[in-house]
Amino acid sequence: MKIFKFLFLLLLISHLSYSQDKTVYITEKGKKYHRQYCRTTKNSNTTAISLSKAKSMGYSVCKVCNP
Repeated sequence: MKIFKFLFLLLLISHLSYSQDKTVYITEKGKKYHRQYCRTTKNSNTTAISLSKAKSMGYSVCKVCNP
């Protein structure tokens, strides 16, 4: 049982750290972050940044692609 709890905790921690290091995309004038091929950024120049940086800069999640 202790091994199961340990493995679950390890999996949870690795998932949380991965999600913060995920790459998302922002546009020059937008206020949301997106997946690379989001349809709402199709005709825009995008810049790749980390999810944690996008959040710290005040960007919010795109409700279309939901990265």
